[in-house]
Amino acid sequence: MFNIFETALKSLQSQNFSAFSYLNIADQLLSNPKFRSSGRELIIRALDRKDRFHTVQTLLRHLVRKSGLYPYLMTEFENLSLAEECVLNAYQTPISSDIVFHSMQYKIYELLLEGRNVILSAPTSMGKSAIVDSLIASGRFKKIVIILPTVALVDETRRRLQDRFSDSFQVIHHGTQTLSCERALFVLTQERVNDRKDLSDIDLFVLDEFYKLALKRDKHGQISDDERAHSLNSALSKLLRYSKQFFMTGPFINGVSGLPQANRNYAFVPSDYNTVALDVIFFNIKADSIDKKNEALDITLHEITGPTIIYCRSPSRALKIAKFLVESGHIKKIEDDYIEWLDKQYHPEWEYSHSFKNGIGMHYGGLPRAMQQYVIDKFNRGELPFLICTSTIIEGVNTIAKNVFIYDNRNGNYSIDRFTHGNIKGRAGRMGIHFVGKVFCMEELPKHSDCFEVEIPLGKQSEDLPINFLAGIQPEHLTDFSQSRFEVGVSSSKAGKEFLIKHAYFKLETIESAFNFVEMCSNSELQSCTFTGIPKPGFAIILSRFVDRVCSGVLKKLGLINNIEVVHAKVSRYLVASSYEQYLTEQIGRIAKSNDNEKLSEQINHELNFATRVFGYAIPKALSLLEDIINLKHEENESESHVSYGHLRSVFENYHLHPAWAGLEEMGIPVQILHKLEGRFDLVDIESVDDACRILEENLYQLTDLSSLELHFINRALGRVKR
Repeated sequence: MFNIFETALKSLQSQNFSAFSYLNIADQLLSNPKFRSSGRELIIRALDRKDRFHTVQTLLRHLVRKSGLYPYLMTEFENLSLAEECVLNAYQTPISSDIVFHSMQYKIYELLLEGRNVILSAPTSMGKSAIVDSLIASGRFKKIVIILPTVALVDETRRRLQDRFSDSFQVIHHGTQTLSCERALFVLTQERVNDRKDLSDIDLFVLDEFYKLALKRDKHGQISDDERAHSLNSALSKLLRYSKQFFMTGPFINGVSGLPQANRNYAFVPSDYNTVALDVIFFNIKADSIDKKNEALDITLHEITGPTIIYCRSPSRALKIAKFLVESGHIKKIEDDYIEWLDKQYHPEWEYSHSFKNGIGMHYGGLPRAMQQYVIDKFNRGELPFLICTSTIIEGVNTIAKNVFIYDNRNGNYSIDRFTHGNIKGRAGRMGIHFVGKVFCMEELPKHSDCFEVEIPLGKQSEDLPINFLAGIQPEHLTDFSQSRFEVGVSSSKAGKEFLIKHAYFKLETIESAFNFVEMCSNSELQSCTFTGIPKPGFAIILSRFVDRVCSGVLKKLGLINNIEVVHAKVSRYLVASSYEQYLTEQIGRIAKSNDNEKLSEQINHELNFATRVFGYAIPKALSLLEDIINLKHEENESESHVSYGHLRSVFENYHLHPAWAGLEEMGIPVQILHKLEGRFDLVDIESVDDACRILEENLYQLTDLSSLELHFINRALGRVKR
């Protein structure tokens, strides 16, 4: 059967092409369950070359229906028969009469409506979002929790759900929002799931990218210190306790094991159901042969058309690829107010800005969310021909790319496996837009097994699971052995049980080290740590030393381990700055004076990365831990002193802004604009990001002094701009 599939593929390019013979082969493959996916691929490729099938349109329509590709039956043909119209009516979604399920979507939707728990493994192009939206529209569920791996995906999903369901559901996506409606959609990262206290009586939870539950091991077999995997498992445990049903999705999974057994039967559905076809070309170039990679990239870009994503290992590699594209003439001059804004807020020689001027968007960690969103929007509208991405593209950001180049088989310093490689390939092609995607792999296929089984540690609690992992799990999901290990860990720790549970993102050894740090502090240092509100003199250096001790993993990724002086300098400057904008402007000014243009871009990226990972993530967690330890120390000393770092945590987490107002940043309004507007409105009584949105909505007419670009950012965040 595989031979006739190959024969059909080759014939599609030949001059003596027979449309009938091609469709006859497709029909044979569709009739054999073992080769049904190959038959469906032939039909998708036929739709891409519909000009070659004009004499057999009726037969092609019949095979589109036979392959279950009902959305294409609706969009690609006119004058449908009564039987075909009836099929479309049967597969119509509850979202809209203009949207129909394909056969696999309908199967999953029906299973979930029957009350079944479903774990779905399916390609990126399968259309899982339509299933989720249809479940919401069905009216069967009052409270749904959707867990997503990144804030970027949270915001993308929030926009979609607010557009469709804001009249009937409260959409909760930020920590400042409180549940106020009977019907609610929670769209959250795993960390926000763990932080919320109102996730009870949930009808359904949806976990995207569920493969991230699996714990990674290093080459010595030791469990890697992956805080996000621990946090995700904690969120899963919590929702298994409070939710009636679940739907987990992810790509390229061959099996699942390790879910707790109690009342958790589920259907595992592995599917290769694709709605696009892929042409995959391997160049088999050595990883460090950059010149050969660039030569292949240059030649291939001259031969292809359509929006193109280039995946690479790191922001620094992205900068070099962008520079190569410009020097090689792969440019499209862009005129956009965004460029002037970038030059003013950052620097004219920043490669991100320079690349954008030439039609090259970049998307990598550390970039402010508004900037990530802006280039994605421009790329998806066809205004930017190129998008250079790092691992951020693996997180499921929705793009409309025809071509994908996998420039590196690495993510940072780590090799990617076949699973991740396949995940990146899945970004090529888009249902209803590009029938056939092209994937160009600079290196050879990673030499790892094609079999990827997700082992969920909740149900397979090995003896080497870290104590802090156990602390984040609901008691009913702990085995007797794990419960005993946890109790022993508690009894040997200077912290109590509730303390360990509250700070479960820190390893037990790290918490012990944190206690030792405080024990070694002098009386004067303890006095510097004792305050509420504004920090005392000397606290910045203590905080920097503490962060170096308890958040070494974050600092190591930034190349700052044992660089307390650098961390202290940045922390001190941030604390004395009147705003995040002032801090950033001064830092970029220092960078520009002390670096040539070659280093300037990397240093600006490093500064943005530091702000995201250290100011926004590491320091708030470290402050929470330090606050509780200092208060315990005062209790032991029978001191009446009490510390509260809540205000300081907010200063770091929220860019020197009111927490609710800062929530607008992740919705796509740059911090610079938020600082500009904050003083104009009375924010004393605002409690949530919804209040902040309302204030902006009510006062838009007053913002006549803002530029059209600034108003665009605001209107997009408020849902007043269609992407």
